[in-house]
Amino acid sequence: LTEEYIQANRISYAEHRRYIRKLVKTFFENSVQIDKLIGELSEKWDIDRISYIDRNILRVALTELLYIKPKNPKLVVYDYVRLSQKYAGKKSAKFVNGILGRVLRERLGIKD
Repeated sequence: LTEEYIQANRISYAEHRRYIRKLVKTFFENSVQIDKLIGELSEKWDIDRISYIDRNILRVALTELLYIKPKNPKLVVYDYVRLSQKYAGKKSAKFVNGILGRVLRERLGIKD
């Protein structure tokens, strides 16, 4: 969750902590499937060759998109692409955007 989202939606610190715990727990319960999906969606890249930052951004994003099911999946993608750009650069942001865009279209049926 970005700081802007937390402020805009007046999410309390306790709610934020509960959400993060749920996100982490959900990832660990589904980590094998999530990593497999990252490998499938990245086509030319073995998951071990994807940068640590990109891989973990994708893991959290996919957990949120596929298992937590946010109200606004496009906003979730936008936030994770911004995180990727901030911490890993423009190339990484394009890569993350491509993977998450495919998830929106192919898994969630959301068009651009």
